[in-house]
Amino acid sequence: ISGLTKVKPEEIKAMFTQKSGEVFNTVIFRNDLDKIKKHYREEKGLFLEHKIKGNLIKNGIVNLELVELKVGKIKIVGLEKTKEFVVRRELTIKEGDVFDANQIREDIFRVYRSRLFDSVEPKMEAGTQPDTIDLTIELKEAATGSFQIGASYSETTNQMGGLLVFSEDNLMGLGQSISLDTNISEDGNNISFNFYDPWLDDKGTSFRLSVWNSDSEITSTLNSWGFKAGKLVQAEDSDGNTVKYGADHPYELDLNRTGLLLSFGRKWRTDTTARLKLNFERNTIEDFYLTSSDLDDEQNGLREEFLDESKHKAEFWDNSLGIELVKNKLQYDGRSFVRGGYQLLGSYSVAGPYLGGEFEYQSAVLEGKWFRPLAKNLVFGTRLQGAYLTGDYPDYDQLYLGGMFKLRGYDDQRFDSSYTKDLIGSGYVLSNTELRYRLPSNKSLEFVLFGDVGQITDSGSKDLKYDYGIGFRYEIPFLGLLRIDQAWNGDGQKKFVISLGELF
Repeated sequence: ISGLTKVKPEEIKAMFTQKSGEVFNTVIFRNDLDKIKKHYREEKGLFLEHKIKGNLIKNGIVNLELVELKVGKIKIVGLEKTKEFVVRRELTIKEGDVFDANQIREDIFRVYRSRLFDSVEPKMEAGTQPDTIDLTIELKEAATGSFQIGASYSETTNQMGGLLVFSEDNLMGLGQSISLDTNISEDGNNISFNFYDPWLDDKGTSFRLSVWNSDSEITSTLNSWGFKAGKLVQAEDSDGNTVKYGADHPYELDLNRTGLLLSFGRKWRTDTTARLKLNFERNTIEDFYLTSSDLDDEQNGLREEFLDESKHKAEFWDNSLGIELVKNKLQYDGRSFVRGGYQLLGSYSVAGPYLGGEFEYQSAVLEGKWFRPLAKNLVFGTRLQGAYLTGDYPDYDQLYLGGMFKLRGYDDQRFDSSYTKDLIGSGYVLSNTELRYRLPSNKSLEFVLFGDVGQITDSGSKDLKYDYGIGFRYEIPFLGLLRIDQAWNGDGQKKFVISLGELF
């Protein structure tokens, strides 16, 4: 056997039913050859053709020349906004390579993972050159831009608020993403800007820039500043009783955070990316108040003498250096619906004085997502996540297991109740499971059954916390994927969740 490059001749020899020493039968030989070609086409994705020059058998030797068909022309059609090189850079198969349908299939999934297209359909036809197959990739571009604007008014404070959110995931057709998020309300002002380029060069170097400023109220025990119960405030309540306030009574901080994130990534192998992250953030505690209503304004508020004696400053830098490794093998059907595959992520970061920060700590996250199709438009998905935080860190950044992106049956506010307080710690394990069904007649609509379970591993309650519920997703033009979930938790409470994007 001659003419092969990707297939070993010994493998093909073993698949012939006729063996050395037997009478040669041309009918059996051709039947075997047809089965071999079908096997490699269906199982290996390779297209084999045979050529016979002169006599097939001579001096008792069968001379079989096989040809692996190659890729002829690769045509990209259907693009209106996106530049053609944005698609071609995701393709590992090139013109002139051996035509490998499995490799092309993985390339199609890779184009889908750019999240720029609603459909990516490969089509094959006989090539214009001998022993070739031309490949045409037909694409339908997705709506990659979103815009939100809104206004609010509070009757209690007579304050106006508003939001302005803009994002574009295919900037000028280059596959770059940009977003601006501005939110002004009585609880605080937040603004953030993000830019991401997945391909700075032909080696797949990526770059991300994030800049943000938030001025908001956040709940804290101030334990990281060395305050214990009764040390900060001792006052009389409305009944004239002396009350000590401290760690058991959280404080509301007026916190200002201004930060910059720089991230550089490089593709390591085809579907794995390694990233280096630099994070710089300036934190300022402008004021703090007890959450108790028993104190009047004179007894409440910031007391500089306590901050002067505290373990840390009220104004400080929180800087970190991190690494991240991601293997992405998710398979999409459209821009948002995951039909199968998996994604693995591991990250580790350090912060400390050597980076110009006030606090010294380390954090790590491990996460895996797996999706399995059960039927057309019906997918079972699960996420396993573990996180750990150790060292000296701002207590308002302590890990929290509740909220719409973890245990969605529990409130986002960690000090909302005794149940949510049990979900605060420096380590946790979490599992989210969903059964997703996309309506065949309307692919913008998706129904979900879900269950979440998690546990704080180092502090708080040692009991497993869980929730379950139902929900639906709807793709709204210029807004994105709307997620609505109704959850019931194991403590007898229920929570209604509205968010954008899938949980995982």
